[in-house]
Amino acid sequence: MKNFWTPLLKDTAVVCIGELYLEYAPGKLPLTFLQAGVSCKWINDCQHLLLEHFDAISKSPSQIYHSALPFTLSSSWLCECYSTELSQEVKVVKGVPAEWGACSRTVSFDRDPLALSYWNNTIAVSSWSGDIIILNATTGSHVAVLSGHTDWVRSVTFSPDGTSLVSGSDDKTVKLWDVQTGGVIKTFKGHTNWVHSTSISLDSTMIASGSRDRTICLWNIQTGECHHTITQWDWVTYVSFSPIDPQHLISISGNKVYQWNTDGHQIGPAHDGSYAVFSPDGTQLALCNGAAVTVRAAILGQL
Repeated sequence: MKNFWTPLLKDTAVVCIGELYLEYAPGKLPLTFLQAGVSCKWINDCQHLLLEHFDAISKSPSQIYHSALPFTLSSSWLCECYSTELSQEVKVVKGVPAEWGACSRTVSFDRDPLALSYWNNTIAVSSWSGDIIILNATTGSHVAVLSGHTDWVRSVTFSPDGTSLVSGSDDKTVKLWDVQTGGVIKTFKGHTNWVHSTSISLDSTMIASGSRDRTICLWNIQTGECHHTITQWDWVTYVSFSPIDPQHLISISGNKVYQWNTDGHQIGPAHDGSYAVFSPDGTQLALCNGAAVTVRAAILGQL
């Protein structure tokens, strides 16, 4: 065949289409142009085809003709270019999409992930093994694996600027990671039971961690010491700093939602709720209690 696909390294492939050579690899979208002179339509069609069928293509180059191109849009440049090759394959009479969907890949794991965090084009996935897998959000490719916890990791949270990641584990520790290097910056010890939830303040000076030991620990990132310990009457299943105020956070314990400042003082009354989240501008708080969702003001001194 005049055109071919060939796998290179893991999660990398090069396609030769006529006089166009394109490389697909983690973190290299839009496609890397190895030879110029390409129209936008070609790029768009190739990118969609790569993302939707990459796993099959990377394992066997011939799958470009058997598994990918037969399902390409009839209106696409690829279908027009490969009409001769497609006529020799099994014709798909039903199930060909009318238009390209959103570029995406599905990444499968051996067991269900325990927690997710998303920042920019990066996804952190926590696992039962204690590892944290970093994925490229566009390609689904593994960027890194952070190893250091010795038990399930129940919480992962990116810092506001995405440079670091905090995790909480059943090994009773909280870890702060450097996302670029994959190394542990600090390990915070003090909880006596599983850590269910973690959060980093807006100014990245403090970490909040909620545990099955019924406490919230407020950690000073610079010193690694626990600045304050807040004791609850039930497991702490969720903590989150405000997106606008580094001294304001919420927690959930025993189906009650609490608001705190970083000195450990409660702000206003507790409210019923098993789930809660700040609005993006930090001015409101959505509470879920049973089948009802309530929105309340979340500004200090306004409750």
